[in-house]
Amino acid sequence: ISKALPPAWIRGLCDVPAVSSISVGAAFTLIKSFSKDEVQTFLTLTGDANPIHTGTAAALAAGLDGPVLPGMLLASMFPAIIGTRFPGAVYATQTLAFKAPALVGQAVQARVVVVRCSGRRVTFDTQCTLVGQTQPLVQGTALALLVSGQPQEGQEGQKTI
Repeated sequence: ISKALPPAWIRGLCDVPAVSSISVGAAFTLIKSFSKDEVQTFLTLTGDANPIHTGTAAALAAGLDGPVLPGMLLASMFPAIIGTRFPGAVYATQTLAFKAPALVGQAVQARVVVVRCSGRRVTFDTQCTLVGQTQPLVQGTALALLVSGQPQEGQEGQKTI
């Protein structure tokens, strides 16, 4: 069994205190720039061989401005936020719509907002944007089952790594 440490950006999330109670409207964000090496690691792990993520020529031929971040890499920021803020949460469902590309190295912000609480079930609106912009890159809805009972009054939080 490997005892390798998780990537630094995941270890950084662990420094954020867990939220024990939340309410509708509570928002949590994560800001991250993914390097070429991080993208390559993700592609290797997933088996994604699409050259638009690593090759300038392929990206330009596809009508893009350069190599783009995999949409699923962006979407992986949502469970990173939820699982870190609510340790033990079970990430049950996620819908996704891929709206616009982000280039490798651009700073992106993932944001989850509580839209419904029902017992242990919490529904979040999820969205990634470029930092400082409002156009969605990826958006959807997530459902998580929290470990504790009915969420109560909560707080907002942001983590930049």
